[in-house]
Amino acid sequence: MRTLFSLFVILVVLGLGSCKKDSNDPAGCSGAWATQVEDEVDALMSAMQAYSSDQSVANCNAYKDAYLDYIDAIEPLLDCSAYTAEQREELQDAIDQSEAAMSLLTCE
Repeated sequence: MRTLFSLFVILVVLGLGSCKKDSNDPAGCSGAWATQVEDEVDALMSAMQAYSSDQSVANCNAYKDAYLDYIDAIEPLLDCSAYTAEQREELQDAIDQSEAAMSLLTCE
């Protein structure tokens, strides 16, 4: 179940809008924001797969760390001045869903 929710979150992130280049943009966004966090998404998917295969404490912690890295990478994009209010809301929803999914992981 957690794996399906994680996949859903990743798909939502990859499916969201783009951001036009703005040299005054504090987040430095340009192009699709999903592209900007592609490395973090790849790391999250790898950690998810490792944890699905072996639900050890080490893999659980690595999965949580990957979620934290992903969230840390997308949070600054909320400041993208070229995003619409709807795009910012979708981005915040993706962050909220990721935090909720991460909070369900108990590494014991």
